Amino acid sequence: MKYAKSKNDIVNEYIHALNEDIAPLFLEIRSCILAAGPSFNESIKWKNCLVYSTTKNHIQTVVGKGKVSLIFFEGTSLKDKYDLLEGDGSKARTMRITSADFNKKALADYVKQTLKANK
Repeated sequence: MKYAKSKNDIVNEYIHALNEDIAPLFLEIRSCILAAGPSFNESIKWKNCLVYSTTKNHIQTVVGKGKVSLIFFEGTSLKDKYDLLEGDGSKARTMRITSADFNKKALADYVKQTLKANK
């Protein structure tokens, strides 16, 4: 499995341990997030969730059977012109991705918005 290694060895171990059925999708999503948000740090928190952060947490990934969910901690502050964010909590919104043909433009937009809104 080829991918851009993280600066965090624990993240690399996490990626290496992913089920081969979900790993390609996860890596495609990760690549998109890091391209749109190169200032992100990656870490593993809360029982095997990859979290993208700067001085605060921005996005949490949750790997499920056949899908990857992205939880935007300040999701209510995002403009959802793609109508892909779900949830009705006071702050967080979730984007669920089930295939490699996901809307990469939308994800990049959400990532850029979350970085801008949460500086």
